[in-house]
Amino acid sequence: MSQDGQNNKQMVIREQRVITDCAVEIIRSIHRRRGKPLQPRDRMALKLLTPKNSALLLRNGTKTLGCRQINFEILTDDLGLGAHRLTPTGVHVYNPDKGWWSDHYGLGEFLWNLRLKEDPKEGMARILDHLFKFKMKSLFGATADFQLKERFKTIAANVDRGLKLYVEREDGAVETTLRRMVRAKAMYSPKDLGLPVPDDGLGRTVLIFGKNQHYGISFSIEKI
Repeated sequence: MSQDGQNNKQMVIREQRVITDCAVEIIRSIHRRRGKPLQPRDRMALKLLTPKNSALLLRNGTKTLGCRQINFEILTDDLGLGAHRLTPTGVHVYNPDKGWWSDHYGLGEFLWNLRLKEDPKEGMARILDHLFKFKMKSLFGATADFQLKERFKTIAANVDRGLKLYVEREDGAVETTLRRMVRAKAMYSPKDLGLPVPDDGLGRTVLIFGKNQHYGISFSIEKI
């Protein structure tokens, strides 16, 4: 095959290692060009890319990493307690030897990856099941309300020479109750976990997830 023929070759790469390396390269390149890092939620979303929820296209010597993502917030409504909005304020990782490592969110929304060709509503249910380690009906109730806005945002960026990023984002919300989440043992006090949180007067709680419960998301709780 000629050199021109090789340059024009196009293929989709599904290897986890290559996808991860490309995501890390994008994170570093954006930090270098902007002079400041990506928001933690964006970094986490890129680091969680897999062959199931992303595609890496190599064409004419240029890598294009594409994925679909969903933003969502949690709204609660309890009889006698009223309605609250739980806004994510940080992501936390626990190391038994070093304690908690924390990073703060910028816009205060979840951001997770949908699988290729996955319906956003089904994807949200799958992601919440995965995060909370509880079945949807046990945590959010049989009448849990999923709301998705009829719009999405496309992000197309030339990150660096020969490196491009393409993202489609959809927005939504989940309605549940604080009581149900507490009964499911999904919510914890930051102090009970020994997790340092900013002393800014906001009510806060922490959702712990993962096989070893070493990952957490902190929330501010706002009455609405």
